[in-house]
Amino acid sequence: MRLALIQWAPGIGRLEHNAERMGDLAKKAALQGADAVVFPELSLVGYPPMDLLKEPGLQDACTKALGTLAASATIPLLVGAPSKVGSALYNAVFWCYRGEVREVGRKVLLPNYDVFDESRYFIPGEGCSTIEIAGQTVVLSICEDLWAQDADYNYPSDPVAEALALDHGKPRILLNLAASPYSIQGVVKRQKVLASVASRYGLPLLYVNQVGARADLIFDGGSSLISGVGETVVRCPSFLESMLLVEVVEGVVLQADVIPLHANTWVVSQAPSVLENKLPERSHPPVLGHRFDPVEVTQALCVGLRDYMDMTGGRGVVVGLSGGLDSAMVTCLAVMALGAENVTALLMPSEYSSDRSVRDSLELCKFHGITHHILPIGSAFGSIKETLLNQWGEAIRPLTEENIQPRLRALYLMAHSNQFGDMWLNSSNKSEAAVGYSTLYGDMGGGLSVVGDLYKTQLYALAHFWNEQGSWIPPSIVQAPPSAELRPDQLDTDSLPPYPVLDALLMDLIEGGLDQAGLYQAGHDPDLVSRVWSMVRRSEFKRFQMPPVLRVSSRSFGRGWRQSLV
Repeated sequence: MRLALIQWAPGIGRLEHNAERMGDLAKKAALQGADAVVFPELSLVGYPPMDLLKEPGLQDACTKALGTLAASATIPLLVGAPSKVGSALYNAVFWCYRGEVREVGRKVLLPNYDVFDESRYFIPGEGCSTIEIAGQTVVLSICEDLWAQDADYNYPSDPVAEALALDHGKPRILLNLAASPYSIQGVVKRQKVLASVASRYGLPLLYVNQVGARADLIFDGGSSLISGVGETVVRCPSFLESMLLVEVVEGVVLQADVIPLHANTWVVSQAPSVLENKLPERSHPPVLGHRFDPVEVTQALCVGLRDYMDMTGGRGVVVGLSGGLDSAMVTCLAVMALGAENVTALLMPSEYSSDRSVRDSLELCKFHGITHHILPIGSAFGSIKETLLNQWGEAIRPLTEENIQPRLRALYLMAHSNQFGDMWLNSSNKSEAAVGYSTLYGDMGGGLSVVGDLYKTQLYALAHFWNEQGSWIPPSIVQAPPSAELRPDQLDTDSLPPYPVLDALLMDLIEGGLDQAGLYQAGHDPDLVSRVWSMVRRSEFKRFQMPPVLRVSSRSFGRGWRQSLV
């Protein structure tokens, strides 16, 4: 059996486009001698489809698209799509071949945690299917069905084990169709699960996952062949569309090849060197005591930004360049993902902006050939203060005066966006968003939060890595003490603990899920725990109004963080 696993990026709700693309990819697989082609979970509608699944005409559209695929299929296609039977909706897999459309599998375990809420839409299937492909018996599972014994969630059954126990034709291979989003820690965890399942049953495992970003969720692919002893034989490159072609006879892998698919993919050759995966082998030091691969994170954020722009129909972006690390990082990511010709920087100094900030911002623009404009806010700031003083008849509070400045900058950024069609990219980091160290309707605005799921210490690690590869960020930006520059001689440490201390506590609270007692037991200072805990809870209403955040952690602010506002 020669099986082609297609790691690709379907569009949400673009059924005709997706069917046409899968048909083209199937033809490429047939030319490679494939006996069958396997696409990721719900590829026909894209993942996650969310409330699109509730649209009355969706199932008819799916039936029509599957029929179109089957009519042109010269080899069998396994296509993930919703299946409606009466009032019940299943996350299913269809066999499409020579005009025949046949449902062959249903997802059993429906994740309902973090960013997943499949129980809102689907009901579980009764068990994993055992199907025959080119004379060989295969156990077919969908994404979470593999995680029964390895997930943090306690599932009541193991559908893969149950399918194997039935011994239909003595299966020789395991096949899993997935739509598993990327996270920094999740990549390693996923590979461990795949290895655990394959070695547990002593069977090779074929795993196919989608790539590309869908709003805040980024999919890395990583489609793999795992041997029966749990070794990764071959793995598709992360974030790039690829075909994994595997030849298996009676459970013995004879050959496995990865074939790039260039259409509608991110062209790495046009990206900077830090993204080319041609860097020498090196171990990346952990950040906050956890795995942190700067090449992988850079790729993920660039894919997230590029695909978000594609989905929203734009190309150009504008960044408020302050001379600080966060806005410099976002500017560089925009250059990497979109090209310098599509990036505009606005420098908006006030009387509190240092000469260093303006000088370094200009140097960064020169580094990368970025169009920039200097729009001082001093005159407008003075006019607003005069108006308010006349209206109120009393002195303006320091906090009020500070927050006028980022809101003025937001006005300039949105005016530029309206005038020229460029999307304003938010530059807030996760540390600031967590404790509310930001201004609502000011620096918390924008169309997309690019680095909002990275802590400040992670941004420093990323910046140091980039600068090891070349001139990306002026060193003085990285070395400068963090400051909002909204009052004389202001530093972030005036209001916050040092970032290494703060970030370690926040990671235990957010990703670790620890309560106050757990944070005490983890060794964090009790007074600091109480203070930060209160800041996080009080800032929920701010985060609720943030732009979408590109998710790269196991728990980002957004759809995976659902807290009451009161």
